[in-house]
Amino acid sequence: PDRKKMKYEQNGKITTVAILGGGPAASTLATLLAREGIRVALLHQPRHAALLVGESLVPAIIPLLRRLGVEEEVRAYAKYKPGAIFNMNEFGDYPFTFKDFCGPLPDYAYNVPRLKFEATLLAAAQRAGARVFEMEAKVERVGTTDKVGLTRETLAATDNFFDGPPDLIVDATGRARVLPKLLGIPSREGGRKDTALFAHLDRTELYKDGYVHSSRLDHGWSWRIPLPGRVSLGIVIGSAHPPKFGATPEERYDNLLKQDSVLRVATAGAKRLTPVLEYTNYQLVSERLVGDGWVLVGDTAGFIDPVFSSGLLIGITSATALIDAIRAGDAPAFQAYEAGVIHH
Repeated sequence: PDRKKMKYEQNGKITTVAILGGGPAASTLATLLAREGIRVALLHQPRHAALLVGESLVPAIIPLLRRLGVEEEVRAYAKYKPGAIFNMNEFGDYPFTFKDFCGPLPDYAYNVPRLKFEATLLAAAQRAGARVFEMEAKVERVGTTDKVGLTRETLAATDNFFDGPPDLIVDATGRARVLPKLLGIPSREGGRKDTALFAHLDRTELYKDGYVHSSRLDHGWSWRIPLPGRVSLGIVIGSAHPPKFGATPEERYDNLLKQDSVLRVATAGAKRLTPVLEYTNYQLVSERLVGDGWVLVGDTAGFIDPVFSSGLLIGITSATALIDAIRAGDAPAFQAYEAGVIHH
């Protein structure tokens, strides 16, 4: 088959949308679609992780929180973030405040407990009129074509909410990447092969309260994100190094805190409050983001390493960009969406 003809079949007014997933990109998209009168549902299973990466927001997200109507709620439980500091050891410390660099953007951001932040965005989607079905959505490929659909069982489990197959299926399942795996969509990885280990501690040394600290280590670098009552500390290190510090993520993390010359000072007397999460792949871009009646958004489309806190910004802005394509409902609009997100 001619793949160029297969890639962008979506054409015409879209009135029903099924979103697979319930993270920030999914909830943002659902809120904005519901406000425009589109019948939209989120099909997802609630997260059971102790914590998630992506706790540090940037000023560019603040206008989006205002657009969603959630900034006041986020502020009530978040840590105010006026800037960031880079600790370069013998090369010195480099603090900066957002007000000196952000131009017309707000001069602040927030550090957020991620699970609570996701709950806030999901509740906003429900208030806007989106339906939430806590279930594992199952999708199937239509023959050997580029088209996919919800299975008959999945449609039935939604009490026929869509009154037939939805006009568009949006994959916002994040790293699960349901549709790329189903359709065999290739992806590009970044050149770095690092491992990220992170957990929450009860406290660490902080030069400035609220500031995110990025510190140069003996091997790699670390982040310290002040949160209410705790600090998120992550270690990004070449993948050859972690096995030298233990057999499990907890052993590796705890031993790195004790043995690294920077971390043992910054975390002296600190207690770990959570399990340790380990990521070995956090740089990926799908080569295709749209097809016949489907589209990828958020981390499903692509994600990037955590320095500069860009991941959530790209995920949420990809959702806002998708609104324009859905509103237009034609192939050129979806092509423009795909090109823009891949570029970001």
